[in-house]
Amino acid sequence: MSASRRELIKGIAMGAVVLPSIGDTGVLAQGKGPMPGDADTEAFLKLFEDAWRPLDPQLRLVLRLIYGGLKGLPPPTQLSPAELRRINSGLSFYFNAGAPALPHIEERTIGVPSGRARIRLYDPGIPAPAPTVLLLHGGGWVMGSLDTYDGFARQIAHRSGLRCLSVEYALVPEHPFPAPLDDCIAAVRWAVTNGSELGIDPQRIAVVGDSSGATLALAVCLALRGTPVLRGAALLYGGYSLDFDTASQRAYGSGAYFLGTAEMERYWKDYLPDQAARQNPLAVPMLAYLAGLPPLYVAACEFDPLLNDSQRLFERAKTVGVDCEFRLWKGMAHAAVSLMGWIDAMSPEVDRIGEFLRRVTRA
Repeated sequence: MSASRRELIKGIAMGAVVLPSIGDTGVLAQGKGPMPGDADTEAFLKLFEDAWRPLDPQLRLVLRLIYGGLKGLPPPTQLSPAELRRINSGLSFYFNAGAPALPHIEERTIGVPSGRARIRLYDPGIPAPAPTVLLLHGGGWVMGSLDTYDGFARQIAHRSGLRCLSVEYALVPEHPFPAPLDDCIAAVRWAVTNGSELGIDPQRIAVVGDSSGATLALAVCLALRGTPVLRGAALLYGGYSLDFDTASQRAYGSGAYFLGTAEMERYWKDYLPDQAARQNPLAVPMLAYLAGLPPLYVAACEFDPLLNDSQRLFERAKTVGVDCEFRLWKGMAHAAVSLMGWIDAMSPEVDRIGEFLRRVTRA
């Protein structure tokens, strides 16, 4: 973590500074620093103190920064897709913190069922043809982009030693299921047939996704099951079922941990407005028979309403003989990988993801 970010967190810990309103996040991105705190912001943050007390201390402090900037906004369930995307984009300062420089980054567009999609290659300096991991971003299928996931793409390329191909896909509610999944499948197939243009080894491809991106990554594996296309998938705190009454939803779904149950219900409704789709295993992967999938790395955050989904997925996959690892990130909440530039404990966890990706893409 850079010295300036350490100083910023130290200031928050001392109550000296808090994040300005979300509309002013560009001020932080330009390096002008946070604005002084005020009594209203401190009173708002006190609402979360009990919930945040068990969290990793560095995560707790960065949540103070983020939630302080969100004070005064309506709940996510009351925001339009455009407003959610604006807020998500404004948080790029936090999501991309501490990302490493890489020797080569290249962006282009490819044809997908919904039209044209941006892809961005992150090359850590590995000779071609190179093993590659496709990154499917999170954001409740409603938001997320190459830019908000630039930091994680750089980290995963740097720490795995693989090339990383970050992929955009059609967003909901404008493009409900199966459009986002169809775009992701098309991107994987493009990497196999045309990826040599970017130095990708078509026989050594894996996929990684977090949150809704993990849901899509698992669905891609299901859709391509029985083919040798994907070597493995790293699935980070995804939502795999429509069960909103699990123990983890009840314990951690209030909205204090970056994601709440109410938001998840809204995102699923936007993704699956058609009731028939809610019975489709490619839309709701917990409905699927999981045998025959490539190796899986399933990670979950301790304080996440989606924790039980990951635990159930791991147990079901192991039962049918899938090569599957499970990792619980103690003291962490949803979106932990996006905030890893602020949280020292996340570095070894992303290293473990990198080790898995190297293993499954080995020649």
